[in-house]
Amino acid sequence: MSNPVEIESVTQWNETLRSATAAGQTVFVDFHAVWCGPCKQISPFFAQFVQKNPQAIFVRVDVDAQKAIASKYRISAMPTFIAIRAGKPVDFLQGADPRSLAAMIARHATRIAPLSEEAEAAKEEGNKYFASGDYTSAIEAYTTAISRTQESPQLYANRALAYLRLGTKENLPKALADAVKATELDERWGKGWARLGDVMLAVGEDETDPEDVNHMLNAAQRSFEKAVGLLEGSASQRTG
Repeated sequence: MSNPVEIESVTQWNETLRSATAAGQTVFVDFHAVWCGPCKQISPFFAQFVQKNPQAIFVRVDVDAQKAIASKYRISAMPTFIAIRAGKPVDFLQGADPRSLAAMIARHATRIAPLSEEAEAAKEEGNKYFASGDYTSAIEAYTTAISRTQESPQLYANRALAYLRLGTKENLPKALADAVKATELDERWGKGWARLGDVMLAVGEDETDPEDVNHMLNAAQRSFEKAVGLLEGSASQRTG
């Protein structure tokens, strides 16, 4: 498929969101109007992301032809771009701004491994423990979630940060292993690379050999650069 899907009915729209949710895909929507000059200008730019991001879904909605859909999302100006994940809007961009559109797509194009009900419940429990500062219990909850859904980079990244927050030397290798795993599961997830950079900084600060310190700090810098490129839609990622 080389072009965004043109939404022609509410039924088609609902089916698109359901299938995307089941597959863990983000839906990027271009709300446009045939009379809108800026919409026509940025439309080819939006279309180029389709082939470069096969893990995501790209659709276009004519606000005049599909007023019910436009009304639901309170579209008042065109073009408006919305990123929808699990049926809910997660990002919003108004106007024909190519750089900002590229950045938004880079942030959200990652396919998220759908979590089972048990994994989702364990993840939420882990998040609550983490927020309260109980990192040991958070790790236990994230470990339970991972045992239910082993291909989720987000779960490994969450557990990596929990290990890191414990602040003990013996947990640094565990944090590093989880952070590396997150990037292996999804090389295009910018937040995963940022998490790896955080962990590498901590490992580098704990090293005593100057050569090991420099090696780890340089690796951390590369991870942060990778994260910035993915999150901001850098040249290598101007399709994270």
